[in-house]
Amino acid sequence: MPKVYSWQFAVRTYEIGANQTVRLPVYLNYLEEAATQASAWCGYDYRWYRAHKRAWFARKTYVRHLAQARYGDLLTMQTWVSDYRRVQSHREYDLRRADGTPILRARTNWVYVDTETLRPVRLLDEFYDAFQPSGALEPIETGVATFTALQAPLHESFRTVQVYDVDSAAHVNNSVYVAWSQQAVHEALRGVDIVYAPFGREVEYFRSAQPDEPLRIVCQLLGIAENLMIWRTEIFSAVNGERLTLDLAAYSLAAPLSERQLETLTASERRLSS
Repeated sequence: MPKVYSWQFAVRTYEIGANQTVRLPVYLNYLEEAATQASAWCGYDYRWYRAHKRAWFARKTYVRHLAQARYGDLLTMQTWVSDYRRVQSHREYDLRRADGTPILRARTNWVYVDTETLRPVRLLDEFYDAFQPSGALEPIETGVATFTALQAPLHESFRTVQVYDVDSAAHVNNSVYVAWSQQAVHEALRGVDIVYAPFGREVEYFRSAQPDEPLRIVCQLLGIAENLMIWRTEIFSAVNGERLTLDLAAYSLAAPLSERQLETLTASERRLSS
């Protein structure tokens, strides 16, 4: 049996958006906080990692949204380690309302890093006994794998990393990339009346964006799968073209897209640059 950590908390006002539900990046904040608390529960807290110049950096996160949390909801997050490899580990997450209603399932591939060299380092043997991994990755259906491809245009935007995007590890926090990707999809859908909600996503991190770094963000509607639309967002350094993240996101549609909406979304003149 895995060693499961449980954390109960209430949704705060500053975590919800205009639609009165928890904002997408906040869910990734919940995952990070749960991992931090669970590690401390097992004997390795934030101060231990700072003292040993070590940290866990997210390599890839899978999320399946099952319902939306709202202000005042009492939530219970359960998390456990599912496997250990040479320099990395997978951690599972199950978030529910206190009444048992599932909110999301998620998994993050965390890489163990030397904070001075920013290179992966071998996991300590003692970690295995401390965290007691389950030994199995559980399936998470994000909805991004199978779809009918569309010939949709690319939407390009630019931004610069701001000081408030940077976390205690001195790089852009993994939740910020989801906020940028969400904004890119929002801008690409501007002028098209579509009601949609998050369904699932897979976001892969290749290199952390640095303070004041100029970025290029490229977003594209990949396709449709039943009542889902699937978007691909890539974030690049505008200095050398290096890819920083790849975000594949599925959004559930309140109603199927009409022919007119599809024509609008795939029209070449909708290519945007901002």
